[in-house]
Amino acid sequence: MDFTKKFNLGLTLETGYEEFASFLETYHTYIHSFYFSPPVDRRLHTRTKVAQAFWLPGKKRQFWKMLALIKSYGIELELLFNTLQLDAELIGKTAQQLARNGVEVDSVCFLGDYYDAVRTYFPGKKYILSFNNGYQRKAQIEQAIEAYDAEVFVLGSAFIRNNKIFAYLHEQGKQTYLLLNNGCSFNCGTCNNVLSVCEKSFQENLKHHSVEYLYALQSIFPHELRDGTIDPTHIQCFKISNRSSNLKFLRGVLDSYITGRVDDYVRADTNNYAFWGRAGYFWKHFSKMDLQKIRQYKEQILHKDAGERLYAPDETKRETE
Repeated sequence: MDFTKKFNLGLTLETGYEEFASFLETYHTYIHSFYFSPPVDRRLHTRTKVAQAFWLPGKKRQFWKMLALIKSYGIELELLFNTLQLDAELIGKTAQQLARNGVEVDSVCFLGDYYDAVRTYFPGKKYILSFNNGYQRKAQIEQAIEAYDAEVFVLGSAFIRNNKIFAYLHEQGKQTYLLLNNGCSFNCGTCNNVLSVCEKSFQENLKHHSVEYLYALQSIFPHELRDGTIDPTHIQCFKISNRSSNLKFLRGVLDSYITGRVDDYVRADTNNYAFWGRAGYFWKHFSKMDLQKIRQYKEQILHKDAGERLYAPDETKRETE
């Protein structure tokens, strides 16, 4: 599979400028765009770790240099407004700070509530509806198409294997960015980055399914992009969740998806399960998870309609260990 210009990556400050420059030199041909939140206001950031990184010595200056370097490679910049409790004033303030630093973004990814403000302060950009809008049913997507003049939908969760939805969006003249490795539950019902909600959904699902089954369902292994499980024909980009991690992690994720390797990474470190499903509630289970069971469950899942919505009705009993 050709991964040229296929990856949509998060801009991480868990690195130095020179290391980042070396990373770009190696991987730029695979990168379509970087998404980022600038150091304007804490409310723009979903993760405390990412927000706090800006207060380390020299990190703000490094951030602006990194954006300029990205643009020099012809890679797109995607601005995020994907958190709660933002307002038009803050969105306008963000536009002003970007202009002062000479940054021209190519696209803006946002929650639906901010649509009017985004159009006001970022006219003519590519508009992307964030994964955090929580779309999990086709009807929600249909409503969003009617409500917003957006070119792109970021999909994940229950849609990760739903080739019908990817094709439908293409028919509607829209693009899909598929979130590969967030590892979200299919039935949390929302996405407000509230970790307690994520954990609650996971614990409830564990009453009915083994952790290997849930990981198999909610993760995407490289072979799924190659064997027809996920049809990439109508997927513009593969979005990677990585902003709170370092470049070693990101290199591993990219190398795995590009080369198709899984086993080598798991044998080297079971925490590398995060490459393909990094939801926080999985981490404490990684060291005990059985890769062979995961593969078996994926085979079962891929023979069911797992991409449509939630879990199949006959899967109400916990799988035997």
